[in-house]
Amino acid sequence: MLSRQVQKKFSRKEREELYKSWGIVLNTKQRALQLGRRLWTDAKDIEHIKKSAFLVAKLIGFVEPSQAPKEVFGLSFLPRNVTWRSYTWN
Repeated sequence: MLSRQVQKKFSRKEREELYKSWGIVLNTKQRALQLGRRLWTDAKDIEHIKKSAFLVAKLIGFVEPSQAPKEVFGLSFLPRNVTWRSYTWN
């Protein structure tokens, strides 16, 4: 999903700069997939996490990463709608 968004959201020049900043060589194939695989790989490096979060927020359309919903990161704590029906024997 993210690899498709890279093609849609960024111009060719922006994509090239993005790939360079993530250490992806420009003459390789499937650069967008390589970028997707490099996201969130170093969980101990806070700068890498911030960089990954900012890129994901940009790709899904949020201006500020702080506006990202909790669902993006798998942190949805909202209760589910559960309908309970009670059946009685008549």
